[in-house]
Amino acid sequence: MIQVTEDALTKLEELLRSEGGEQSAIRVAVMGGGSKGPGLGLVVDEAGEEDQRYDVGGIPLIIDRGLIDYCGSVTIDFTIGTEGKCGGASGSGFLIVPENPVNF
Repeated sequence: MIQVTEDALTKLEELLRSEGGEQSAIRVAVMGGGSKGPGLGLVVDEAGEEDQRYDVGGIPLIIDRGLIDYCGSVTIDFTIGTEGKCGGASGSGFLIVPENPVNF
């Protein structure tokens, strides 16, 4: 299951509108390992056969079935200017929290 906060829904809609096409969705995916190792991130993509599809507040979300099975559930939030919560100098961005941490 994927849960999305109201703050994140607004930002996901903006992201999809600016970078997506007609068949695009927001993919929850394992992203490269920074100083804390691999984690979950978001990219605009099209669904494949192995994907679980969700519609949350009118936003199409996709995640590989194996990854959602591994994570259990995923919560997507958006934080603004909270230093140390999200990567980057501004501290603003999506915060993606799996029920079971991604440890590969």
